[in-house]
Amino acid sequence: MIPSTKDNSQVLTRFAAVVAVVAVLGAAWPVLFNEGSATGKLLVRAHEVDAAGDADFVAAMEAYLYEGTVQVPTSNPDSDPVSTAENVSQLRQLDRGAAVLCLLLVVGLPFGCRKWPKLSWLYLCPAVWLLVNAQATAISGGKAFAELAVPAHATRWALFVALPLLILRNPLGDRIANWVLRIACALTFAVHGWEAFQLNPPFQDLLYVAAGRVGIGLSESVCHGLLRAIGIMDLVLAVSVLAVHLRSLLVWMACWGLITAASRPIAMGLDAWPECAMRLPNSAVPLLIILLGLHAAFAYSVSTNTTQQKHVAS
Repeated sequence: MIPSTKDNSQVLTRFAAVVAVVAVLGAAWPVLFNEGSATGKLLVRAHEVDAAGDADFVAAMEAYLYEGTVQVPTSNPDSDPVSTAENVSQLRQLDRGAAVLCLLLVVGLPFGCRKWPKLSWLYLCPAVWLLVNAQATAISGGKAFAELAVPAHATRWALFVALPLLILRNPLGDRIANWVLRIACALTFAVHGWEAFQLNPPFQDLLYVAAGRVGIGLSESVCHGLLRAIGIMDLVLAVSVLAVHLRSLLVWMACWGLITAASRPIAMGLDAWPECAMRLPNSAVPLLIILLGLHAAFAYSVSTNTTQQKHVAS
């Protein structure tokens, strides 16, 4: 028996909405209870550097390193420690406010969209928030492959780009959402695959610790071999998700995304649950692609049967 497109549509949107809540909660938790988001930390650091006049020190160090004229760094005469502290506090409050707003939106929109579906376009606000944070991570740097943060986080922000299209169901919107999710999967898996193949140090640490937690000791050569194999697999998956629609392939991508997300709390303890939660779209997006494909198949079947019945009746 083929399930109705209405039932499949409800499963699709409800599943996507639940994943959205969990993902934003994971991203917002460090903002609310720790140092803040990548954007907030970047803005605070830029303001503190500007207020302290450290730009002069940086220029002097660059001149020294490159055999230029060295000038004695001077502090900013207009800087006021009290004013600087107040501005930093305001920036951090604004950072928390943006996180709370996005969290309230993803919690409330599933209820509001039942009566007013066009409210679903507000899901673009968390999409922008996550995208800006990814760009801030790329700008801040400080760790290997930070410059690839935007494509690496593609499944996180693309989920919210696709959500309005999934709620406002129509054939064109479904096709667009399908390709948005596919491209996001390809980007995330490709970047993570490249990082693994290049033996990204945090990935090595994660593999060592996670394996140790379950009683498996890894040598350096085994760890490197596993990472390169994982990298090749991820790159193949990234290409395949764009080239073909195989349910088994998408199911494995979903399982692998869940395994890699769960490895964070396994390696770092339950306090790292936000790391797992914010990576949940890596597993959920392939499942959404499967559900979208099923919906398209059901819709085509119903449409074909209806057309045939009309021809017979005429």
